[in-house]
Amino acid sequence: MKRPNHSILLRTKKNFLEFRPNASLHWGVKLSGDAFYIEYGGKIKDTNYGNSEVGNNSYKSYRIGVPIANTYTELYYQEWIGFSSDENQDSGCDYCLERPNLSSRERSAHFLYAFDPSFSMKALNSNGSMGIKYSSSFLMTLFFNRLKFRDYGGLLQGNSNTEFSFFANLTSLEMRQGGIGIGYGWLVPLGPLYFGLGGLVGGGYQDNRREDLNGIRTNDQAFGTHWSVKTMIATHGPGLNIGIKGFLFSNIYQVADSNNAASLNYNIYFYTSYTW
Repeated sequence: MKRPNHSILLRTKKNFLEFRPNASLHWGVKLSGDAFYIEYGGKIKDTNYGNSEVGNNSYKSYRIGVPIANTYTELYYQEWIGFSSDENQDSGCDYCLERPNLSSRERSAHFLYAFDPSFSMKALNSNGSMGIKYSSSFLMTLFFNRLKFRDYGGLLQGNSNTEFSFFANLTSLEMRQGGIGIGYGWLVPLGPLYFGLGGLVGGGYQDNRREDLNGIRTNDQAFGTHWSVKTMIATHGPGLNIGIKGFLFSNIYQVADSNNAASLNYNIYFYTSYTW
């Protein structure tokens, strides 16, 4: 079971707009082997933060991971349709403008490598069914991220169009980002439990594609950044295990002078697994 959230931030100079779904609890099923895992999840009905159904019923998430020794390869997709935003900032009502047709689709592919060959990527990213010994290592990642944010009625529909005129003229904004990053990871046994923590930061080439209200498409290039943090505390060893995992990550995109877009994501997992 997990609690996910995915916010989109738009920035013009020092001003920000935020779009977010009313995150709810989601169920998930994962099949894990010695060298891979596959995960699929869906919404648990009536567990959203507020009474609105906007941003709750159309969440999808798919994840395939391949942890082999000190490497980890992951393919990830998430989709959100329906957001609440703070576009009407002068109204005194936070996140009360509902955007049922606004969609965000995010895809990513990551390859991680631990410089210490004894460091277990499976324990950091999946579970500790093979048992945990203390280890730490520098990490390196190669990544590709793609985010598409779209509403055919316009990306902005509140009273912030003048202040955020660059985004107000658009119906879709797509960013493709590829690069390299570095970080560090720890695995610490605590008797029957273990603690895992890993952090990464990187940057690289970015391709921007946008379409305006007149149907005109524009393509340009820039520099983007990526960061992520993973942490968990769980039981370890063969048989039945339980644990809590947290996964936070963000991709920050430069889309024009003094204009940025970013996705902010977190997932909190409560899980149980059985290994035979």
